[in-house]
Amino acid sequence: MTLSSRGSNLSMLAVALTAGGCIVRNDHVQAAPVGDRSTAAGGTAGAPASAAGGGAPASAALPVPPGGGVPRPSGPAGNLTVLDWAGFKAAVSYTFDDTNSSQIQHYDELAALGVRMTFYLITGKTKEFADPTWTRAVRDGHEIGSHTRSHQHTATAADLEASDHDILQRFGVPVWTMAAPYGDGSYRAVAPSRYLINRGVANGLIAPNDDTDPYNLFCYAPPGNAPAGAFNAQIDATRAAGKWKTVLVHGFLGGTDGAYQPVAIGEFVASVNHAKGLGDVWIDTVASVGAYWRAQKMFAAITPSTSGNSKTWTWTLPPHFPPGKVLRVKVDGGTLTQPGGRTLTWDEHGYYEVELDAGSLTLSP
Repeated sequence: MTLSSRGSNLSMLAVALTAGGCIVRNDHVQAAPVGDRSTAAGGTAGAPASAAGGGAPASAALPVPPGGGVPRPSGPAGNLTVLDWAGFKAAVSYTFDDTNSSQIQHYDELAALGVRMTFYLITGKTKEFADPTWTRAVRDGHEIGSHTRSHQHTATAADLEASDHDILQRFGVPVWTMAAPYGDGSYRAVAPSRYLINRGVANGLIAPNDDTDPYNLFCYAPPGNAPAGAFNAQIDATRAAGKWKTVLVHGFLGGTDGAYQPVAIGEFVASVNHAKGLGDVWIDTVASVGAYWRAQKMFAAITPSTSGNSKTWTWTLPPHFPPGKVLRVKVDGGTLTQPGGRTLTWDEHGYYEVELDAGSLTLSP
C-alpha cells in the first residue's frame, strides 16, 4: 500500500519519564524526509539465521514443535482444528523499545540466544538509529517495528508514516507492528490503518481466539533491575495457562541514554534461557506470533461451504497482514487441498500447514 507523502516539519516534543514510558532526550529527535510505505514481504519465525550459522535472510517457516512420529489421520473427513500456537504449549515475544544504546552494546549476547525478537525503534534518535547493529538484526531475522519517529504522547499519522519510511529506506523492510510510546491510548485510533498489531504497556495474557485488543496488546514490563526469577515467573504462568505473553525491556544497565527501568543483561539472558529450556514454548517476534493468533481467530469465524462430500473454507486476511504465513491444522481424516490443486502434506509432528495467502482450503474424503 502506498500512502501519500506528508510534510517533514514534524513537531518535536520534549518527552519525560512517566510510569508507562521511556526516556528520550530532545537532542536525539530530528526530522527527516517522509516517503511511502511498501508492502514488500517481511516477518519471519523460528531461530535467527545467525543462530543457524548463516547470514542470509531467515526462512518464513515456523519452528518445529516438540514430539514427532504422529501417523497421518485415517478416519472420516472432518473435525478440522487449528493448533494453538503452531503446536507449542504457549508463546512468548521479547520486545525492546527506544533504540537504546545498551541494546546495541549487548546485541552480541542477545543474538547468541538464538531466538527472534522485536525491536521497536525511535527513528528520530539519529545516532542510535544509524548504528549498523540494526542492519545486522534484520539480517539475523529479528523484527524491526515502529516506536514512532519522535516519541510523542499524542499519536499523529504523519509521525508514524515518517517512522515507517525511515525503516523501509534504511533496512528495506516494511513495518508490520508498532509499540505506542508510553502506551498512550491515542495510538489505538491510528494503528489499525497501518499495522497488524500495536503493543501497549498493560500486563496481561493473550489466549487463542480471545477478545484481546490487537491494537492495545498486553505486555509485561519488569521493574528496574528485575532478577531472572521475576521474568521466569511470568513465563511459567504463561506456559501453564497455554497463552501468549509479550515482554518489554527498554534497555540494560549501562549505556549512554538512560534506559527506563533497565535490567542486568545477565538476568535477562538467564530468563530467556529458562524459557528456551522449557522446550514447548514458541519464542518469536510479535509479527510472527501475532499473525498466527489473528489468523486463527479469523479462521474460527468462518462457516465452510459444502459441495457434495467436500467442505471449503474461504477467507480474507486482516488488513496489513504479512505474506508467507501459515496455520497448522489437524483433521480426523480426509484430504486437504488448496488452490492450484496443491494437496497438503502431513507432518509427523501432528499437523498440515495451510498457506494463508491462498485464501481457501478444501477438505474432501
